[in-house]
Amino acid sequence: MISIIIIDDDPFAVEIISQAISSYCPNVEIVETANGVQSGVAAINKHEPDLVLLDIKMPDGSGFDLIKHFDKPDFKVIFISGYIEYAIKGYKFDAVDYILKPIDKEELACAINKADDLIRYEEKMQVKALEENIKILNKTNKIILKTNEHVHLINTDDIIRVEADGNYSTFFIQDGRQVLVSKAIKGWEETLIDKGFHRIHKSHIINIDKLSYFDKTDSGDVIMSDGSIVPVASRKREMLLNLFESLA
Repeated sequence: MISIIIIDDDPFAVEIISQAISSYCPNVEIVETANGVQSGVAAINKHEPDLVLLDIKMPDGSGFDLIKHFDKPDFKVIFISGYIEYAIKGYKFDAVDYILKPIDKEELACAINKADDLIRYEEKMQVKALEENIKILNKTNKIILKTNEHVHLINTDDIIRVEADGNYSTFFIQDGRQVLVSKAIKGWEETLIDKGFHRIHKSHIINIDKLSYFDKTDSGDVIMSDGSIVPVASRKREMLLNLFESLA
C-alpha cells in the first residue's frame, strides 16, 4: 500500500478524490485529509506519506507555499486545481501530474497509479543500490551480524573471538558486547578465514591479532586480549606454537 494525504479546502473535491481512489486504486490508503497549508504541513509531518494530492489555492496560502516548507520533499505530488495557468509552475515543482477541476475520476486514478509505479520503481532502485553496497561491504573488513532485535555492522578488527553454541554463534566484541546470531560457527569460519581469524577448536574461532599469549602447559589454552581463556584443540597446538615462533 502507498499512503496518500489529500489537501484541499473544497469538501466536494475531497469526496470525489476519495471515491476515485476507492474505485480505481486498490493499492492506495488515504491516511488523512487537510484543508489548508498549515494543516497540510502538519499532516505530512505526522504521516510521512508517499503521495500528496494538493490543491493550488487555499485560504491560508497556495500548494506551492506548502511544498516550500520542505527542503527536499520525500513524497510525490499531484496538483489538483481549477486553474490551468498554474500547470507549468506545478511541473517545475516535479509534480507527477496536474489534474484540472472538475475532477475526472478515471484521469485522477491514472495519475495516482502512475505515481504508484514511480514510487515502487524508485524503491526497487534503492534496494538494488543497497544490495550492491552490501556486496562491496562484504569485501571490506566489516561484517553484518543479525539478531532477533538488531542488525550490527561490525569492524572485524574489533572482534576478539567467536564461540559456538549449537546452531548459534556468539561474537565477543572489543567494546564488551556479546552478539548471538543464528548461524553455526562453520559458516563464520568460511567468512573470517581470510580476515586474520583461525578456528583453534571445534567451538572457537579467534582473531589472531587479539591473542595475548599461549599457555604451553598441559591445558594448552590461549588468553585473549579481553582476558578470556579459550581452549585449543590438541592438533592445533603445533600450529600455534609455530605461529608464535615465526612472530618472534
